[in-house]
Parts: sequence; structure tokens; C-alpha cells
Amino acid sequence: MTTALAFGSLPLLRSTPLAQPLRESRVSTATRSSYRTRHLLMAGQIALALVLLVASGLMLRSFQRLRAVDPGFDATSTLTFRIALPRIDYPNPGRMAATHRAILDRLSVLPGVTAASASTCLPLSEQQLCQGAPLLIEGQSLPPGATAPFVAIRAVDGAYFQTMRMRLLAGRGIERGDVDREEPIVVLNQATVNMAFPGQDPIGHRVRLANAAPNGGAPEWLTVVGVVGNTPTFGLAEAAPFPQLYMPLFRSRRVNLRLDAMNYVLRTAVPPEPLVEAARQAVGGVDPNLALAQVATLQGVLDRAAAQMAFAMVLLAIAAGVALLLALIGIYGTMSYVVSQRTGEIGVRLALGAQPGAVARMIARQGGVVALVGIAVGLAAALVGGRVIRSLLYGVSPRDPVVFGGTTVLLMGVVLLACWLPARRALRLNPVDALRLE
Repeated sequence: MTTALAFGSLPLLRSTPLAQPLRESRVSTATRSSYRTRHLLMAGQIALALVLLVASGLMLRSFQRLRAVDPGFDATSTLTFRIALPRIDYPNPGRMAATHRAILDRLSVLPGVTAASASTCLPLSEQQLCQGAPLLIEGQSLPPGATAPFVAIRAVDGAYFQTMRMRLLAGRGIERGDVDREEPIVVLNQATVNMAFPGQDPIGHRVRLANAAPNGGAPEWLTVVGVVGNTPTFGLAEAAPFPQLYMPLFRSRRVNLRLDAMNYVLRTAVPPEPLVEAARQAVGGVDPNLALAQVATLQGVLDRAAAQMAFAMVLLAIAAGVALLLALIGIYGTMSYVVSQRTGEIGVRLALGAQPGAVARMIARQGGVVALVGIAVGLAAALVGGRVIRSLLYGVSPRDPVVFGGTTVLLMGVVLLACWLPARRALRLNPVDALRLE
């Protein structure tokens, strides 16, 4: 309402001598100042529409790139949830480990479940359970003043990699026997291998975590037995994969990893959502006081990881669509008004022998020139404004030529259509009727 009142009142604020409107009433053509004002508004509208179209195009391309990212695991037909063990009922790690084992045994035999496993931390997780530590490598000494590289630690149950369907690149994974015997082994992801063993085969090397053991003793050496593909740690749009280390679940007690809460993963042969109640009953059979928390599918986790970008993309797309529609209506209205104001001029031109097509092209050309100016200004503004949304983009340059070219062609087509429709009406003008109206 404020905008309508403000712009609607602008013509009333102009101070015009009384005789001038009387003189101008005999002339159907508008003054040069009014032409410049209209053209300036048209160009500004086109420029703003182009900026929004470019922004929404960049977000759309980023969203497509983000959804095409390989998460390193298969998210289809998987159910995940978290179970926390109260410290009052489970005062020691041994009882915690026995409870987690009993829960896994019950979950693995549920109808429709093809595989079940657990981990202290899942990909794309923001839980505080996700821990890490500096990594020390046997036979490699750090330079003076240097710090050991940091890795994220995942304590996993047997068959975790098979349940998540993560790619095993070298060696072997962690089996249930390794977990039950608390074998001193680890599996590294490719990012850790690239960091700690560049150009080497890490299988058989030993590493240790630079955090103290529970009894205050020195950390023990762990043998690398396998390498798996990278999975995202905090988000799909990570600039580089984070180094991760996997160890047998129950051996995590020796490196100060918590066992009081665990994330479970079920691979199913049926839709995973209906299995939630069966999983709840299976957990209740071990301890009726335990509850399932953060129940979700891995596909839902992936969708939430892209939700922020999708939300921004939708908002920008709506704004760009509205701006494009307003530009179409505004340019069409302005050009229609120009044609009506120049009815007498058009009649004179036609009476003097001008071809209707030439007159229509003249009108459309004037609108096209204004559109080119608006597009040029809009492109310059979009190039500068691309820095504002740079942090929201993924895998796309803020000056992506495909987006800039596509939006420019789209907007130019809309502008030419809005200019051609009023110009086409000039083709139907009868010179006699136009002069009579004058």
C-alpha cells in the first residue's frame, strides 16, 4: 500500500504551469522527459529481474550438483535410530557393550531386515558422540612445533561397511569376531590414507591415537587392515573429505570413546518405515526402559543435508518468477501506453506511405534497446552480487556462463514478446481512424 501510494502520488508532486497541459492535450505524443522516465523504470525492472533469475539459476545448478554428490554409502532401504543407555542403570562399559550386543542380535533377526550394525557416529551427523583425536603413525616423527593430524573416530560393529554398503578399496573390513575379541585393528578412509600414507599401501602399518588410555597409560598401536571410501562428515557440501578412522566397537573402551549411546543401522528388504514398531519391540525385549530416538531413514538424512540449499533455491525461484512476471506485465503495459500515446504519429506515418511492418519494428526496436540497457546493467549487478551468495553455492562459480547465458536469453525473449504484442497492434491501425482520433 505504501509503494502504491508513493508511486501513485509522484505525478501530483510535479509543478506544471496550467497552460502546458492545455497545449499538450493537442498532441498525443508524450514528452521526452516522460519517455526517459518510463524507459528508466523499464530498464530498472529488467535489471532487477535478471539479478534474481541469475541467483535462482545459480542455486538450482548448485542444488543439482549437491544431489549428484556420491555420499559413499547406499541410502536406500535403511532405517537408523539412536539408543542412549542411562548411566544409573549401566554404570560400566562392560554392561553397555553386552546390552548393545543383545540389541543387535534381536534386530538382525527381525523379518525384513537383511543386515544390522551400529556405530558411535553416522555420516552427516551433528551429535556430540562424534569424537576424534590426533593420529600418530609408527616410524614417522613430527617436525619440531608440528601437531599430529586430526581424524574423526568411528567405533563400529561387525558388518557395518556391508550394512551401509560402503566401498571397500583395499584389505578387509571389520567383522563381528574382531569386535567380540576387541582386536587392535583399524580401517581408514581414503582421505586418511592420502594424508598419512601418500603414495603408499597402508595395509599392515600401525597407527595410534594421541589421547590417553582410560587408565592413564600410553595409547596402544593399531594395525591398519583395510581402506574404505570417503563419506561426508558434517555436510554434503564439504570442500574436502574429512579423515576418518574406524575401529571395532567394543575396543573403543580403551581409547576413551563413549558407549552409553549408539546409532543403529538396519538394511531392509521392505520399506523401512513400517519396521520402526518392530525395532521398538526388539529393543524393549532387552530393556523396556530404553527408547528409540532420532528415528529416520538414511535417505531422509541425505534430504535434510540438502534442505538448506533447497529452501534458499525455492525462495529465490519464487522471487525470480514473480520478478519475471512483473517485468512482462510492466513492459507490456508501458509499451501499450506508448503505442496509445503515439497513435496520431503512427497514423501520420502510415498516411505518408510507411509500411505497417516497419512501424511495428520501430516500436519493438525502441523497447529492445531499453531491454538491452537493462540487461547490461543487470548482468553487471549480478556479477558483483554473485559474491553475496558464494557461500551458498556448491560446485558452481558465481559467474557460471551457462546460468548467465540462459537467463539472459530467457529474459530477452520475454522482453521481446512484451514489446512485440503492443507493436503488433500498430499493424492494425487504419490511418484515417488514427488521424480522426488525433
